[in-house]
Amino acid sequence: MSSPPEIVVLGLWPYATDEQIQFYKRGYAALYPDAALLLLEYSTSYDRQIGNALDALTTLDEKPTYNAVPKVLLHLFGGCGAAQGCRLLRAYKLRTNQRLAVLAVIMDSVPRLVVPSIRTATRSPQLLLAFLYILLTVVYIRVVSTINYWQYDARCRQNRHDLNDPYLLPHEARKCYIFAEKDLMFSWHDSPAQDDEECVRDDVLVKRTGIDEKGKWTSDQERYWLGIENVWDGGGD
Repeated sequence: MSSPPEIVVLGLWPYATDEQIQFYKRGYAALYPDAALLLLEYSTSYDRQIGNALDALTTLDEKPTYNAVPKVLLHLFGGCGAAQGCRLLRAYKLRTNQRLAVLAVIMDSVPRLVVPSIRTATRSPQLLLAFLYILLTVVYIRVVSTINYWQYDARCRQNRHDLNDPYLLPHEARKCYIFAEKDLMFSWHDSPAQDDEECVRDDVLVKRTGIDEKGKWTSDQERYWLGIENVWDGGGD
């Protein structure tokens, strides 16, 4: 088993609620209790977000308890989270003249929007207002993405390029993909050293809507976090 990551970076989606963010913070705190957690939250002040993350990363670089370049797990949600993560990779390379030591990248789908029940909404008008605000945000983002389709498509292509660019990511970085529409989570067991070798794909069936459920721990949650741990163990030293 490899040593745990020293830093976990979460590239969040635009309408992430505090409750959803806390779910992933608790999950990573349980999985890697000694890892520092950095949040890239969706914001109009991108430069400040990236700047704060860079300051935190370079501060950790200078601590004697850390390696020269601390090992990082990058967990990105949707296109916006991926764009934030890619901007961080480019900014870190420019500031330090070296790649961020990302050993695993989780490319996750955006968690579903939780619709409150009528009973819950009548008991808590604030919750209903918060839901309506999030719903309007989702609609706004979808409309803007549709209107600016070509720009959005170009950004997606740029994200794919950056996440496969050896200038920004180490070649040994392992990648995991989570598709909500197929209830599938997969990564590759290894990378071929020669062209005639084959990669072995590890498939895990995970119902995306079952990951963020409250209350009783679900089998989907167990497979989800175990899958993330396995990806890191395959990408760590």
